[in-house]
Amino acid sequence: MDIDLIKKRLKEMLGEERLEHSVNTSKVARKLAIKYGYDAGKAEVAGLLHDCAKDLDYKTLEKVVLEYNIELDEIIRKIPKLLHPLVGAVIAKKEFNIQDPVILKAIKAHSTGVAQMSLLDKIIYLSDKIEPLRNMDGVEEVRKMAEIDLDRAVLMALDKGLLYLISKGSLIHPVSVEARNNILSKVVFV
Repeated sequence: MDIDLIKKRLKEMLGEERLEHSVNTSKVARKLAIKYGYDAGKAEVAGLLHDCAKDLDYKTLEKVVLEYNIELDEIIRKIPKLLHPLVGAVIAKKEFNIQDPVILKAIKAHSTGVAQMSLLDKIIYLSDKIEPLRNMDGVEEVRKMAEIDLDRAVLMALDKGLLYLISKGSLIHPVSVEARNNILSKVVFV
């Protein structure tokens, strides 16, 4: 998992802004991993690769879904933007030879979260939302919380994401609600 080689290959696959976002996400992930006692190298790799499929057009995403028998639920079929994490995990495995299931799961979970988030899932989900290019309402509060309490920061990011989707009248994947409820029960009932 040579970081420089991954960056070089991503430069060929991603637009300049997406590449900058991915590099920033990997830096934040590395920092959070060190802070919360996780393998910084794995976090950096997952952060770099989390959006490796984001710049692919829908036809290409669909082709990979069919080729690798990626299971899609009804909500994902209605929200094509949720295909990139699933396809990204396949690309990370096939094109970048990432075999670690924990890294692959974090890539898959970075958009919606998952019901039982691992430490790496939380780090990548949060890093994607708070990296320096992000400017959503309240991102500074989430960044500050990330320095104090990872679970509370993830909860804040999930809440902000869900409120945004509600304000736009968008579909919400049930796994995001499950992720929120799971984190909430850890934060509130501990």
